[in-house]
Order: sequence, then structure tokens, then C-alpha cells
Amino acid sequence: MEITERVTTWRCHPGVAAFSDTIFDASWLFPTTESLNETRTEHDGVFLVQKKHVDSYIAQFHPQCLRNTASSGKDYDLEFLNFKVSKGATYERVLIVPTAPILNFLQKKVSLEPGPAAAFYVAVTRAQQSVAIVAEKAGVSKLPYWSP
Repeated sequence: MEITERVTTWRCHPGVAAFSDTIFDASWLFPTTESLNETRTEHDGVFLVQKKHVDSYIAQFHPQCLRNTASSGKDYDLEFLNFKVSKGATYERVLIVPTAPILNFLQKKVSLEPGPAAAFYVAVTRAQQSVAIVAEKAGVSKLPYWSP
């Protein structure tokens, strides 16, 4: 079945909206997202960031840091919000510390289960302009790495 339905957003940069559409398995038949956010900055879209560059990324872009649960992101001394707590909020930029299933999704194209997919979708779509995801290896992901 081909999906022709679209939803429109003004919140997210087109790159963020397009990435968010990949989070849910295609077989779930969610509509595609059309972004009408025309704001452009020096740093828009979705990026991977290696652990060694997290502090520089935060210093330069001041993102809201997001994690799945309080037990996630223990390697970092950052002020986090949990994915579900961030629901409904909007930030110019977010930095996500991924779970193992999210890394498998990015690096190996392993589909996320519905619950983790929904939580990750919430985290990604909090961003207006850019999303950075901490990952040492890109695997099959085509997302570009940010470096200082």
C-alpha cells in the first residue's frame, strides 16, 4: 500500500522531519511529514557526534540534552531530560544519548519496537533546527558526523 497522506509541521527543520519519518517501520503506514519550517541557521539537520566531541558540541550549540531514562547517559555530567518528560516541549537543538536499540537502528537498520520508536520520535521531534546523536560508529547510517 502506498502512502499519499501527509502531515504538516512548522516545528522541525525539513531534515529533522525527514529523519523522524524513518523512525517508524514503513509497514506501520504512517503518513510522511512535510516541514514548512523555513528558518535556516549555521547548523541544521541531524548529525552524529562522537563522545570525544560532546563537550565541544554543547559549548557551541547549547542543545537540550535528552536521554531515555535516568540510567541512560551516566558517562556524561550533563543536565538531561528524559524523552517522555520532554514531550510537548520545543528546543532549537537537542543532543540525544541513544539506547542500544537506537544505535542498532542507526548503525544496522534494525527496526525499533513500537514503544522505543515512539520515545525516540518524541526526542527527535523536540528539535526545531538540529538533532545530534552520540555515536562512535556510523555503521550503515548516512548521517554526517559533526566535529569541531
